[in-house]
Amino acid sequence: MPGDCITPATLSDISSKDSNRIVGRIARSLIANSVFINTLDGGTFKSGISDVQTSVVQMPAAPGDSLAIPTFSNTVDVCGTVGHQDLTGTIEYQYQLQSKRGFGPRVCVKKGYSAYKDSYSMAEDSLVKLITQYINADIRAQLYLRSATKFVAAEGYCFNDLLTGGEATDVNVKFANVLPTSPMTFKALHKLARYLKEALFAEMWPAQGKGMPHFRFIASPDQIEAFRNETGVTADASAMAAGSYQFGADTLTGYSFETAAAYRGLAFGTDQTSLRATGFNPDGTLAVVNPVLTVVDPVTNTAYSKANPAWLAAKYEVGYLVAPMSFQRLVPEQYVGEGSFKFIPQMHMGELKWHYVVDNDCNVHGDFGWHIYEITRAYKPVRPHWIIPVLYLRCEEDLGFAPCTVSTCSSVVAEA
Repeated sequence: MPGDCITPATLSDISSKDSNRIVGRIARSLIANSVFINTLDGGTFKSGISDVQTSVVQMPAAPGDSLAIPTFSNTVDVCGTVGHQDLTGTIEYQYQLQSKRGFGPRVCVKKGYSAYKDSYSMAEDSLVKLITQYINADIRAQLYLRSATKFVAAEGYCFNDLLTGGEATDVNVKFANVLPTSPMTFKALHKLARYLKEALFAEMWPAQGKGMPHFRFIASPDQIEAFRNETGVTADASAMAAGSYQFGADTLTGYSFETAAAYRGLAFGTDQTSLRATGFNPDGTLAVVNPVLTVVDPVTNTAYSKANPAWLAAKYEVGYLVAPMSFQRLVPEQYVGEGSFKFIPQMHMGELKWHYVVDNDCNVHGDFGWHIYEITRAYKPVRPHWIIPVLYLRCEEDLGFAPCTVSTCSSVVAEA
C-alpha cells in the first residue's frame, strides 16, 4: 500500500533522531565494559574561560615539628611562645580539551524498510563498539603517558631502582631504563601498594558490603590468572574456601571489581586489550604495538579488524595500580546533555550526528548516509602520582601438559 512506503528522507530523519539513542548505548557500554573509565572521576570543562585551564591542587601540609616525636612543653612554661610554624603549599597543573573526529559505516537508505532496519542496526552496533574501544584505549594510553609514578618488574634490582617518579610534580615520568625480566608477582604488587599508601599517602576505595578498603590493579587476564595461581594466594584462598568462607570462594573464582571482595587490600580487574610493547624507543617511551590489524577488501571496498599477531607475541605488557582521584576526565559543558537527558560526565563520548546530504556528485539520489562523531575530552591531574603503570614480562603459559605411558596391550580379544 502507498501509505506503508517509507522514503529515504523519512529514513534519514529516523537516523537523525536516533543519535541520542546511540549515544545512550555508548554510555551504557562504557559503564559495562570500560574497566578504566570506572576508576576516574568526571566533570565538565568550563566554557568561556580559557583554551588552556589551570587547576590548583592542595598538597599535604608541611609540619614545622617532627612527626616522629612532636615537641610538647609543660603548659605552665608556654606563656609568650607561639610554637612551630606549619606551612601549606599547592601545585598547579595545566590541561586543555583535545578532540578526535571520525565517521561510521555508510548505510544505504534506499533498500526498503526491512533491509534498511537490518543494515542500520548492524552499523549502529559496530559504531557503538568502535567508539567504546577508542575511549578505552585513550584512557589507558593517557594514564600511562601522564602518570607521575611508574614501576618495572625486574630481577636483581632494589625496589627504588625500579621505581621512577613518586612526586605530584612528576607528571609524564618515564619508566626506569630497565627491561622487565619477570611477570608481576603478587608479592611485589603488595609491596608497591604499601608504598602507595605509606609513602605517597594515597587514599583507598572505601569498603562496600563484604569488601575492605582497597586499591585496584588492572591487567590482562593472563597476569590476573598468574596472581591467582601464585603459591601464597592459592593457599590462602583454598584454606578460606575449605573453611566455608565465601571470601575464599570469591577469590578463587572472581577476581574482578564487581564479583570478588578485595584480597589483602587489592581488587582486580581485567583489560582485554592491554597495552603491550616490544621494548623502549630511543626517547625512553614504550614501543607500543597496536592490538589490531585492518584487513581491506579492495574489491568490495570494505574492511574489518583482527588481532595483530605482533601484539599477541609482544614480550612486555603494562598493568595499572590505581588509587582514587588520580585524574578527572572532563568533557565540554554542552556534551553533558540537556533537560532530562543527562549523562555521567566521564561516560559521554562527545558529539554524534547523522550526515545525509543530497549532492550533485556521489549522493545524487540521497542513497547513503552515515554518522559522524567527535570525541572531546581533557584530563585534569588531581593526584597523578596515585596511579602506577607497571611494566612486566609476558611469559609462555604453562599448559600443564605432561608425558604419560601409552598402553602397549592389545585391546582386541581373540575369538574362541
